[in-house]
Amino acid sequence: MKLSEAAVGTKVKILSVNFPPELQGRILGLGFVPGAIVEVIKEAPFGDPRVYMVHGKMITLRKSEADLIEVKPLSRQFPLSMAEVGKRYIIKSFLGGPFFISRVRSMGIDIGNIIEVRSKFPMTVVVSGKVVRIGMGMAEKILVEEI
Repeated sequence: MKLSEAAVGTKVKILSVNFPPELQGRILGLGFVPGAIVEVIKEAPFGDPRVYMVHGKMITLRKSEADLIEVKPLSRQFPLSMAEVGKRYIIKSFLGGPFFISRVRSMGIDIGNIIEVRSKFPMTVVVSGKVVRIGMGMAEKILVEEI
């Protein structure tokens, strides 16, 4: 998969960097080298550019640049926004701050809960027998793992 396809909040390992020779040195110098672990931190409102953490540094790359870096996921966790309708997942962690965590917990959503996705638009889930609708922004901050 390409680095540009990795979801916000996930960690990946770089397999290869496929830049033209004139840009290869710059990208390698930033730490995007095969074997490096990269965390996708955040993205601009329209998805481009994105911020990545590599070797303890936050680096911004355009989508066109991230498309040239091949990666593999390090974990089976991904944002709820990428979950498939009809499948069940376990909530593993939250990416938001205290206000976000308080808000989702008040909706009955907490780490360790089993959640089933009923629809994507709007994001409708069943958690503890209760049907809950959440925005895609919130769904991007809830990391899940398929059961």
